[in-house]
Amino acid sequence: MSIPLSRPPAREAGPELLILARWEEFTSWFLDHTGRWPKSARFTLTQRVENHALDVTEMLVVARYQPRRRRRLLDEINLRLERMRFLLRIARQGNVMPKQGFERAMKSVDEAGRMLHGWREFLSSKPRDRRRTP
Repeated sequence: MSIPLSRPPAREAGPELLILARWEEFTSWFLDHTGRWPKSARFTLTQRVENHALDVTEMLVVARYQPRRRRRLLDEINLRLERMRFLLRIARQGNVMPKQGFERAMKSVDEAGRMLHGWREFLSSKPRDRRRTP
């Protein structure tokens, strides 16, 4: 799939598109990676952490396109990322997740958290629209 030439690169398009692009890359890698986890964890830990990754993807898309819900969604995404951190540590401690995969996943979740914080700060620096809708 090629990107249309008229579209600006994600780095120039704003904080929301960059985090979406990076999280999409991570989720694709992560779902492939968790498919190789032991079957003993497949219906508990694996399913739970995969659902969190997919939920974050969905919430990022909604936050991108629904400005009225954005601040609340960004707070919820932050909470999901924190849950993922705990679940990934549990997976590593239980030898469900290999060390290299753990490091990559934690770096990606941390990066997403930092980018999310930047998006939240960007929104905080903008004046809110105080008009009431009829």
